[in-house]
Amino acid sequence: MKKLFVVLIIASLAGYFYVTQVTNDASAPNEVDDASTETSEQMSTSSEMVTYYDETQGYLARPEGDGPFPTLILIHEWWGLNDNIKDLADDFASQGYVALAVDLYNGAPAATTSSQAQELAGGVRENVDGAFANLTAATEYLDGLAYADADRLASVGWCFGGQWAYEMAKNDIGVDATVMYYGRFMPEDDLSMMRADILGHFGEEDTSIAVDDVRQFEAKLDTLEGDHAVFIYPNAGHAFANEDNEEAYNEEAAEQAWGRTMEFLSRELQ
Repeated sequence: MKKLFVVLIIASLAGYFYVTQVTNDASAPNEVDDASTETSEQMSTSSEMVTYYDETQGYLARPEGDGPFPTLILIHEWWGLNDNIKDLADDFASQGYVALAVDLYNGAPAATTSSQAQELAGGVRENVDGAFANLTAATEYLDGLAYADADRLASVGWCFGGQWAYEMAKNDIGVDATVMYYGRFMPEDDLSMMRADILGHFGEEDTSIAVDDVRQFEAKLDTLEGDHAVFIYPNAGHAFANEDNEEAYNEEAAEQAWGRTMEFLSRELQ
């Protein structure tokens, strides 16, 4: 299993990162703390492949016990349902969440080259309705599990998956909260349907998502109801949280983003 990014972030490290945080009330006690985070003791888990949408299988990881536990829909990078996203599901399960890693490629083998990934991602863009049907089915599947509390549901995604996690929030597809790791958005997006709180992680050196656009997105979230937060990590580019990507991985940014994600989900799905 991939090592967990479970750390105690000492308060003095907060000044090391330049971050931007958005909340409707900067003094609110529920805002995401950018100094220290403690995670609970890891729980025993189990996992299996499950069929949740037509013949499409996802990877389901869960804590041992009766629950009901809060639930997560995890959405993969453009590579597909690979070992990376399965390891992340295991990590979330060890922290007390039922985590379903969906497959927006509907059973196609995970990509191993950028050209393969681009083709698979392009197919999803050409069938947006199919992607929404897939994600809606995932929420319904979780709702049918006795040990899962689908009334406490968040979407979490990375890159390609970060965009689709955001789309679940933007289109009000059953989620109370969304964590988007360097997921695409449009600053002019209509967010009138959105009811979920957003936590966004972005790299200052990301060449595919402009920092200026992130700041516009941040400003727009600041006009909405809810408790939203956007963080920009210096010396971090796209895919900075992917431990399998040696060129992109930034350990300090990844660990801090993980700690903030744990705090956010704990608060939103309590």
